[in-house]
Amino acid sequence: MNLPNVTVRQLEYLIAVAETGSLTGAAARCHVSQSAISLALSELEGVLDLRLVLRSPRRGASLTAAGTQVLADARRVIGAMGELGVEARGLSRQVGGVLTVGCYAPIAPFHLPAAIATFEREHPAVSVRFVEGSLPEIQDDLLAGRCEIAFLYDQDVQPGIAVHTLYDQVPKVLLPASHRLRRRRAVALRELAADPFVLLDVPPSERYFRSVFEAAGVDMVVTHRARSFELARSLVARGVGYSMTVQQPVVSQSYEGLEVVAVSLRDAVPTTPVVLGRAAGGPLTRRAEAFISHCAGLFS
Repeated sequence: MNLPNVTVRQLEYLIAVAETGSLTGAAARCHVSQSAISLALSELEGVLDLRLVLRSPRRGASLTAAGTQVLADARRVIGAMGELGVEARGLSRQVGGVLTVGCYAPIAPFHLPAAIATFEREHPAVSVRFVEGSLPEIQDDLLAGRCEIAFLYDQDVQPGIAVHTLYDQVPKVLLPASHRLRRRRAVALRELAADPFVLLDVPPSERYFRSVFEAAGVDMVVTHRARSFELARSLVARGVGYSMTVQQPVVSQSYEGLEVVAVSLRDAVPTTPVVLGRAAGGPLTRRAEAFISHCAGLFS
């Protein structure tokens, strides 16, 4: 069986169109004419016998369902070509290229800055980029090839995603400085059952925290919902209620400078490990392997 006569340039142009949303933007990025982009895409569609891009004078260019599938393969091929280029230049001991890292948004501040800064110091030939999103969004990014590695919670992991556990820890409750239980080393959730609860409402947080309450034999009655971690902490600091968190900043003040107290749970409750996810079924690039190894030591 003959393989399709697809060129690297055609794949690069397809990626550029997908990321810029237009043939004009892709032409500017690739430093070629718009007609060159259009011709290359038409040739690619002819070779594959698929409609990949919908062109519209008003709406620009958008990928079809088939185009989205080919795009994921294109990104993997271009990434592999980058790796081949490094090896071919005799730099087999040096890790290089662009590494795109995904991260579940609520835990991004706890992982991305440290990981990027220390990894790039260790591997100066690698340029790290990142994307944030919900757990489903970041896993879709992995499967579509928009990122190679991603920080996730080990929850609702989609088929086709392989994970490497970094660490696990028990959640803590967050209390205002004026709370009656603030000086305790550990509290039982039942002691807080009558207090208003502030939920960090970013999927799948609610389901996880409900499992924590269920394990403690307490109903989770939500009085306030916050879409960001810092808003939840600030509400707690103001005495609006208490909250719960898996991640805990080193600083104990809210944005307003009010104290937030983190207290351990006495109850035996489920945990949610932090993992590095990747698309399964294929080899990792050298830079992705190096990043996993680096983070395993950094966050252990």
